[in-house]
Amino acid sequence: MESAGAVVDLITFFGQVVKRIFEAVEKLGTEYDARSLEAYVEQQMKALGAVVLETALRLRMKSRPIPLSLPCQCGHSKHRMGKRPKTVRGVLGQIELVERYYYYCDHCHAAEFLGDELRGATDFTQLAEERIALAGKDGAYGKAAKLLKRYGIIEVAGSTIRKVCVRLGRRLRAALDHDAAQQHVVELPAEDQAETLYIGVDGIMVGRVDPQHRRRKARNPSRKVRGKTALKNFFHEVKTLVIFSTDRAGEVVRKTFCATQARIEEFREQVTAEAAKRGADKARRLVFLGDGAHWIWKLASEKFPKAIQILDWYHAAEHLWEVGRVRFGSDEKKLWAWVEQHKTELWEGKVESVLVALRAVAEHMGSPDQTLSEEARQRDPRWIAHRAVGYFEENRERMDYPRFRALKLCIGSGVVESSCKHVVGARLKGTGMRWDEEGAENILALRCHDLNDRWDTLDRKST
Repeated sequence: MESAGAVVDLITFFGQVVKRIFEAVEKLGTEYDARSLEAYVEQQMKALGAVVLETALRLRMKSRPIPLSLPCQCGHSKHRMGKRPKTVRGVLGQIELVERYYYYCDHCHAAEFLGDELRGATDFTQLAEERIALAGKDGAYGKAAKLLKRYGIIEVAGSTIRKVCVRLGRRLRAALDHDAAQQHVVELPAEDQAETLYIGVDGIMVGRVDPQHRRRKARNPSRKVRGKTALKNFFHEVKTLVIFSTDRAGEVVRKTFCATQARIEEFREQVTAEAAKRGADKARRLVFLGDGAHWIWKLASEKFPKAIQILDWYHAAEHLWEVGRVRFGSDEKKLWAWVEQHKTELWEGKVESVLVALRAVAEHMGSPDQTLSEEARQRDPRWIAHRAVGYFEENRERMDYPRFRALKLCIGSGVVESSCKHVVGARLKGTGMRWDEEGAENILALRCHDLNDRWDTLDRKST
């Protein structure tokens, strides 16, 4: 009987909504223009949807038996403590979860709600959280709040968007870490298995602050933090992975990403997990692109021993330019001639000829000063020339560019470089942006999950 009465109420409410819409249409050209009329109709239909959904959820719970207890993971039982109604905000508006029951375990203090399925990790519905996170992961929180309002999705503050991103990002990261630890592999369809799969790794620096930034600012919002308690602004590397495949014409057909500030050991596991998802073990050819950093080649050798290792052409060429600048300074004519000559030799696979020229420059510059700090060594001409020799000697086998071209392999990390800018820089390197570690990690996890075309699995991953 209650359901019949609810249906009658809904029909009545529907008639009121339709009546209001027809009345608004009659006022087109006086009180409403075309834009405001459509916005009003949208508002009314959302209100109708919220009422229908709220009523349907209430009747669903009413039609089911409500148990006195639920099993708990500790082996005991969670006992029903009564109703705990909750109002959540969704894309349709506010929805009241009336038939919502609270269960509590006296033994392990675990809690659970029955009739709470619509609610997400916060006081929003799951769909609302998803759309809030979609906006927050791509733009500054204040700007994201304006866009959500203008698009008619939901009206929230920028701080609320940040909180939603933190919670969803944290839970997503935990799920991804679990997958990596369990070596969880998804079997790829035959059409998604690449003949040649590329793994590229690089890094990009982002602005960071010390972990106490938010607490100090909140404690004393009206005063600047000075002296010994001054905020520590610094830059930290975000390690970025891109895995891509190419078609027969050499065009990139699919890219997936991973980006984190975590230690190398954790990043290694994330790289391994993503490579497994992309079918690295089934690819006929596996190629590992890097910029020459020792940890990158160590990762490639240990985790992907069968991969063809290629030193990115552009990084190799950049080292020639650095040595040329310290040797010839502002003499552009000699600089260009020297660099172009040895770039041609490198392109043709004459690495030994390039090394002879680099050793000559290093000898001309003199022995490096061993007392200099690491920061000073990066600017010192003698150290630049000396390290370039070591760089080319260590990566000699990875610079067999004629063979790589004959195999029609990509030798440049343009895809990797652009991935750093697209995945990390576009969101984390805005003017004046400084991030705490967790905030950046959460945004990176959400961005990669979306760019990898896995956003639809967000609810399952963050549960």
